[in-house]
Amino acid sequence: MDATTQDPIDTAAAWHARIDSPDMDWAGFGDWLAADPSHRTAYDSIALLDAEIGAAAPAIAALLPANDDGVFDAEPAMVARPTRWRWMAAGTGGALAAGLALLLVAPAVTPGDSGVQTYATGPGETRAVTLADGSAMQLDRGSRVSVSGGRTPLIEVADGAASFSVRHDPSRTLIVRAGGYDVRDIGTRFAVVSAGGRISVAVAQGSVSVAPQTADGSAPTTLVAGQRIDIDPAAGIAERRAVAPTSVADWTDGRLDYDGAPLPLVVADISRYARTPLVVDPSAAGLRFSGVLTIGDGSRLLDQLRAVLPLRLRRADGVVHIERSSQR
Repeated sequence: MDATTQDPIDTAAAWHARIDSPDMDWAGFGDWLAADPSHRTAYDSIALLDAEIGAAAPAIAALLPANDDGVFDAEPAMVARPTRWRWMAAGTGGALAAGLALLLVAPAVTPGDSGVQTYATGPGETRAVTLADGSAMQLDRGSRVSVSGGRTPLIEVADGAASFSVRHDPSRTLIVRAGGYDVRDIGTRFAVVSAGGRISVAVAQGSVSVAPQTADGSAPTTLVAGQRIDIDPAAGIAERRAVAPTSVADWTDGRLDYDGAPLPLVVADISRYARTPLVVDPSAAGLRFSGVLTIGDGSRLLDQLRAVLPLRLRRADGVVHIERSSQR
């Protein structure tokens, strides 16, 4: 793709529209992102708008004429990396403004009661949900989340990953529960992962507090934008570190971005896309990974990891064991 003379927003929209294509030029996409900081900013803005339109799709579809040529797919469950909205492929300009206008006029989709609602995604689908309080939630593949509490939501991430965009309202606090920990928020953008017995919380905007669900006398941990905490409850270990706000919930953009992440945490993320259970051998548990993995259909994530780290895979009894290789 020749992006030398295009506006970054137009180029970002073009890349985003192609991200599911079998001939997607991942190397070229990475080079374009790295060429200028404004490129990542432009791409993040396009991806965020796409996610917001996806979350509002049912309400938007209800406002459209009955025979509108299927511009929006109102189905709540979407295949992983659903086909980009038509304005993405056609360029931005006035169509981008139209997308924003639709978001402004579309009513929120709200559940009719405060009972427990469970959302689950398979290995090949994601899902966007607008909660009763107006907050937006997006589930990654292989995730299961329950929601209760009506306009004061209590969200339990049983397994997988979910990202949240929460409206600021000092009168109420949204609580996300995962692996025995509570994440409290009054207005921000953040993501929670619960996989392989580990919990991760990362903040893109605003701040959240993280504390054990059952009080143990410890003070809550406050995370602000650009911070992440990775918790291993079984080992009693919690590691807080800096992250790029644009990398929070990066799976919504078809990538997994790491900077010195422990291998078990990386593998816990990959497990959401794997069709076979993954286990990290103690020999490899101390390895750390820095880099970007492109998700695609999930089948090549371990190969990308092995290209960088000294790893070998051993399959036994339907389980893939990830071990440290002695060849490097």
